[in-house]
Amino acid sequence: MNSLIKERLDEDVFQLLERIAQIGDRLGVSVYAVGGFVRDLLLNIPNQDIDIVIEGDGIPFAVCLVEEYGGSVKSHEKFGTSVVIFPDGNRIDVATARKEYYEYPGALPTVKKSSVKSDLFRRDFTINSMAVKLTDPDSFCLIDFFNGENDLRSREIHVLHSLSFIDDPCRLFRAIRFEQRFDFKIGKQDEVLMQNAIEQRSIDSLSGTRLFNEIKLLLSEQSPMDCILRMREFDLFQFVSPEMLKAPKDLEVLERLEPVFPWADRVIVPGKPEIWYVYFLGLFYSLKEEAFLKAADRLHLPTRLKNSLQEDRTRCRESLDRLVSQKEWGPKEIYHTFANLSVEAVIFLIALSSTDRLNQYANIYFTQYQGKAEPALTGDDLVKMGLKPGPVFQSVLNALREARVMGRVNSREEEVALVEEQFLNS
Repeated sequence: MNSLIKERLDEDVFQLLERIAQIGDRLGVSVYAVGGFVRDLLLNIPNQDIDIVIEGDGIPFAVCLVEEYGGSVKSHEKFGTSVVIFPDGNRIDVATARKEYYEYPGALPTVKKSSVKSDLFRRDFTINSMAVKLTDPDSFCLIDFFNGENDLRSREIHVLHSLSFIDDPCRLFRAIRFEQRFDFKIGKQDEVLMQNAIEQRSIDSLSGTRLFNEIKLLLSEQSPMDCILRMREFDLFQFVSPEMLKAPKDLEVLERLEPVFPWADRVIVPGKPEIWYVYFLGLFYSLKEEAFLKAADRLHLPTRLKNSLQEDRTRCRESLDRLVSQKEWGPKEIYHTFANLSVEAVIFLIALSSTDRLNQYANIYFTQYQGKAEPALTGDDLVKMGLKPGPVFQSVLNALREARVMGRVNSREEEVALVEEQFLNS
């Protein structure tokens, strides 16, 4: 196994780990690479995110690492952890080997120094509870107390003890995330433990921020729809809103999203969409206003994100109503519909409407109007022309945009003439 580990390490990473080991030998402490880095190494998946555990005191080790390589270190004395950021921007997390306990379900853990075995035992799943010892003797050997390598071979997700999901309900979401990322399967007994934790409503003990972060991570995976389906299977959305994804059409819209993203990559310029947000919008879209506000509060959504969801929900509904009531859209309707939507809301609206007509309008907007309807005149120009700053500015600029879209003005001079005629001579 030592030779296999060395073979799979990138040369630069191997040299870095050797230097780290030398610092450990000099300080007289045992050093281990742990967690996801080891898991991905055994799966032969590139991963430059290195976590180091020290049997001893991790903070002085992190300081020595910075003295050797340069960069900066930020330490947390309470947890015995440090983050080392190198001059090139890469980082390594350094932690003192510790064990932890939870004063109550969902609480952040209380920790104290311990051995690497105790440190690995506190982790979420067996596949994330392996280590590679870096210091002599036995450098670059695999440390696997909990059969993580065997579970990797079996392609299964297992927790380390029966209270794991109770202690930290975030693990309910992480189990799904790793299962879907690696195309593994949550163990049958582990599914029972998950169901028990869900029935006991352990997730209610999570803060809104922690719950939101776990959902965002799931929606940021390569196959967010698979994660959503698995979350729905475990009825996890009830902890955000009892009404979320209850109607079959809600799921149908989300399932229509994936084919829209390649179109967006080809057509929408500039701006790459935040894929997680598109699915997030889909989860919230059909909620009634009271349920929406309760769900947003449950997740402690930042005000900006909450407002964006609110605006996109409203504008998508208005656009859908307009699509039904107006059989044909002219340039003005096309421009105002898509100019007022975020890129993510456009993608969601296309999946929501599922009509060729809306697709055609979207193509017209992004190929003909986007970025080409902005007025040449600025606010300063309007002041020089004699307009007083205020709400009228927005009316003037909107009129200029419409005139550009309709082809009535094509130059700065023509814009000046329009402003004089409509806003200065009335």
